[in-house]
Amino acid sequence: MKKTLILVSLVVALALASAFVVIPAGAGVDSRTWLGSVFDWGTDDYYGRAVYGYEEASTATLWVRVRNDYTDTLGIARKINVTEIIVGFDWNTNYTNTLETRATMDINEVRYFTITFTVPFANATTTSNKFLHGYTIYVKHVNSTGGLVKTMTTGTTYTSNPDFAIYSKTQMEAREKARLNSQLHEPAGGFNSTAAKITWSKAENETNVAETMYAQGDFAGANSHYTTALSLKNQAFTVEQTITGGVQEAQLALMNAQADSFKATANYLNGLSNMWVLIGVAAVLFAIGYIIRGLGALRKPVVATT
Repeated sequence: MKKTLILVSLVVALALASAFVVIPAGAGVDSRTWLGSVFDWGTDDYYGRAVYGYEEASTATLWVRVRNDYTDTLGIARKINVTEIIVGFDWNTNYTNTLETRATMDINEVRYFTITFTVPFANATTTSNKFLHGYTIYVKHVNSTGGLVKTMTTGTTYTSNPDFAIYSKTQMEAREKARLNSQLHEPAGGFNSTAAKITWSKAENETNVAETMYAQGDFAGANSHYTTALSLKNQAFTVEQTITGGVQEAQLALMNAQADSFKATANYLNGLSNMWVLIGVAAVLFAIGYIIRGLGALRKPVVATT
């Protein structure tokens, strides 16, 4: 009997304890997107991954998707009152969007907020462009009287998986020229001009050098070689247009001359055929006259001779 009572007591105690288990609050930040990033179209060869790149001193905007999956310490889902959205970077600076009127969000409601700030200049230490920067997004939740209830953070902090790049002016120019260079292609059928082909080959060599230098972090050198590559590609198209266009005009002139020659020959043959027709008619008339004359001669009486 005592054993049974002890067992029942333990079961009740465990049931009561489970009612007071603290359930952690939801992450709050559902997703994020960087708006106006100057480089988000592929892998950056220097950093070796896709990045959100902004030129130094430019304006960056972070678009944050917030879902209210908050639960209190009793595990009960509650509304939240959002007053601030914050992004804290690894260079020890927070950028904050303080709402003029707190946003009350129902359970599981989704809303979007933005944070806008000026990107710092690239330097050799805290805001270097030689490595990527991490950040953490916070959502500040207050109670009805404005008292802080909780500051909810991202489920996975982006500090441990950085993807924010600060581009120096020179690095940004190299990135933009690389993009333009990648969009220029040879004509569908290739170049007809040998000079254009050689010029294009030089441009490809310059591109390869530029890509190698950029991947090594020599942004000034890469910028210079990308500039040369773009110039050579432009020259290739100019050479192709000049030389091939001249050849086409010469061919057209030759064809026109041949056409005129054929026309003159045709006119000559046409005139010649007309002449032969006239000659033929004259010959026929002559033959008819000759025959009539012969018939007349045959009709003359024969004079008798003694």
